[in-house]
Parts: sequence; structure tokens; C-alpha cells
Amino acid sequence: MMRFRECCELAACGAAVGGAAVWALAAAARVGWLRAILDVYPRTSWDRVTWVLIPVLLMLPLIAQGTVVAWASPLRPIPAGRGIAGSVAGGLGILGVAGVAILIVVPRLPAAVIGTLVRVLPVPLILGCGALGIAWGLSAAGRKFDRRWLSSAAFPAALAMAIAAWLLARGWVLGASYVLDRAEVMAFFVAVAFGGGAGSAWSVRAGARELTGFPSGRYNVRS
Repeated sequence: MMRFRECCELAACGAAVGGAAVWALAAAARVGWLRAILDVYPRTSWDRVTWVLIPVLLMLPLIAQGTVVAWASPLRPIPAGRGIAGSVAGGLGILGVAGVAILIVVPRLPAAVIGTLVRVLPVPLILGCGALGIAWGLSAAGRKFDRRWLSSAAFPAALAMAIAAWLLARGWVLGASYVLDRAEVMAFFVAVAFGGGAGSAWSVRAGARELTGFPSGRYNVRS
């Protein structure tokens, strides 16, 4: 059975992968790559194409996230579809909560507060997802090479690296955070990174529990 710590590590992995995928999608839209895809089709068909293209593109981060989390599970094999289903469920759940908050809470906030939040929040989101990715990598490496001290120090070391990145590479961090300069982009980022990450980890953990009911010879437990 997968331990709770390993489930948290998978959630950290999912947050890092989901956040990176959403960031890449937002960056592609900013530089015009998505418009280049539309240019492949006749202009008269753009309305029809966008109805298909946009949902597909929005699903790509969740698909990547769920697939990587299933692959990263210490108990294998876990079907990628299980991880993807968890990512979609978790992401949609957080999006629903965010939608309600935007409709109810945001209109009550002063414009200055909203502007400050939109300007400030991308930095901790970028640093947070990066730190979670580093923590998962260190923890997984410690487990693989049987270095318990590395696994124990994974999250403090990742936090220290995030602080160092802000202090030593602030320009790069700010440049990366500018991609998340709209409220809807940040809401999607949070939904995928944290909702999808938690959902995929929970779904994969449930799948690992089911695997323990089969003969151990059919499955591989990765050290």
C-alpha cells in the first residue's frame, strides 16, 4: 500500500508538472503560437476550430500531469488513465470553487486590492511549484538510492532553493511570472497545479490500494 508521505510526494510532482504545463501553454499563447495554429485553417473556419482547439489545449496540462503522476508512482503499473481522471476531477473541482469566489468575492473587493493580488500572486505561485518539483525530485532520488537523509531534507532544501532563486535570480523569476498576469490564467494555474496535483495523487493512491489485492509477482514496487 502506498504510504501517505509517498502520496504527498506524488501531489508535489503533480503540482510541479501541472504548473509547468499551464505556464508553457500561457507562454505559447503570449508569443503567438496558438494564433499560428489557427492560421493553418481558413479564416472562415476559425469559430468552429476554436470550439475544438481550446478545450483540447486546456486538457493538455491535465493529461500530462496525470500521466507523469501515474508513471512516478512507487507502485507499478498504474494506468495513466487513472492519474488523468484524478487530475481532471481535482482541477475541475478547484475551478468550480474559484468560479464561485470570482463571482461572489471579487466584485466586493476594491479595484486596488484586485490589481495588487494579480500583480503579486504569480511570483509565489512560480516559486512554490518550482520548490515542489525540486522537493519531489530529491525525495524520489533519496528513496531510489536509499538515502533517507536526502528524502528527509527534500522539502527544507527545496524551500531554501526557492528563496535563493528569488534572491539571486529575481529578474528571471519576475520574467516567468509575467506570463501569469491575468486572473483567469492564475485561476487555471492554481486549479491544475494544486487541484489536479492532489486529485491525481489521490487517484493513483487508490489504484495502488487496489493493486495490493493481487499477487505481488504481477507488479513492481520501485525502491
